[in-house]
Amino acid sequence: MRNQEDYMKLYSKLSALGAVLVLSTVFASASSIQLGSYDNSGSSSFGNDNSGLSALTSVPGTTNPNGFTNYALPSANTTNLTVSNANTWAVALPNSSWVSYAQTGPESNPLTHTANGNYFFSSTFNLDSSYVPGTAYGYLNILADDTVTVFLNGVQMNTPTPGAPYDHCSDGVPTCVGTATLVSLNSGLQSGLNTLVFQTTQANGDVFGLDFSGSVSSVPEPSSLILLGTGLIGAAGTLMRKMRS
Repeated sequence: MRNQEDYMKLYSKLSALGAVLVLSTVFASASSIQLGSYDNSGSSSFGNDNSGLSALTSVPGTTNPNGFTNYALPSANTTNLTVSNANTWAVALPNSSWVSYAQTGPESNPLTHTANGNYFFSSTFNLDSSYVPGTAYGYLNILADDTVTVFLNGVQMNTPTPGAPYDHCSDGVPTCVGTATLVSLNSGLQSGLNTLVFQTTQANGDVFGLDFSGSVSSVPEPSSLILLGTGLIGAAGTLMRKMRS
């Protein structure tokens, strides 16, 4: 039969192993994916995990009404826009590029002028299905001319500059000069496929584009390790009670 010293050693081992399993699960590093704007023509993705921006050829069902006509672009192609002088627009955010449906940037020559209205772009990304819904969190830093409404899985994520007409490079939210506007994605994330739709509003018939950069992090779903760990700790407690009886 085991003596008390053997029980004590077994108790210590069970407790330590259980604690290690539980803590290693609780403090597991969150997984992150990188988001950023780039065109869908096959150029550099800048290491981002989302798809390249597509210019939507039909207007999505979820829109932010503001008195402007919704435009369905005739082509799903998008293009990167070169911005280097930072006088009219801020340079692109990290791991991203300014994107539009044509050469509509402030340095474009010849320049494609954009009719006033709402234009729609989309991008998708995946969160592993093993992640627990509600534990993922994310954000976008975003620049737009003239302004933009962000939808995640059909849910509106921000309130753009209200009213019209918009000033060129609107000084409201968000703006294409100065500091980017932070848009939280926490409330709309889901396991599996996630879809971002950007309703970009052009108001003054001039240069037009969208730029964003951000990330999404998710705490992995607790695995069977935490169950095993708590079970071992429970067994250790039972063993201790047996030793005391």
